[in-house]
Amino acid sequence: QVPDTLVYLQNIIANKTQFIGHPFSKLFDSLNLNIQIKYFHPRRGAISNSNKEMYTAFAFYYPAIAEDVYLTYPCLEIHWQTPLNANQSFLLFNSNGGGQWNVSVYNYYKSVIIKDIEIFE
Repeated sequence: QVPDTLVYLQNIIANKTQFIGHPFSKLFDSLNLNIQIKYFHPRRGAISNSNKEMYTAFAFYYPAIAEDVYLTYPCLEIHWQTPLNANQSFLLFNSNGGGQWNVSVYNYYKSVIIKDIEIFE
């Protein structure tokens, strides 16, 4: 168990070069040793690229009600080397309780190549 999520995520960022250029599954396996993803949220590009998911937020708390979404921070923002289809990503988001993490979500992201990793607080 991770006593301080932010400190743990800062350590991931300090070592992010070992994940950049690799599939998401490598980062997931590393995270899963200590902390489990509970929530995801696809993020669209700018208006001109609104059909593309440029990055995704992954959090370690699932908000049971909309007012609790602030509890999903801090989270990791994973920028993808090749943007995903945002419409497909949001369909997955909406069909899984508004972002609840599960095996089908993992299977969707597992082979996507990481371009960069940031912390979103």
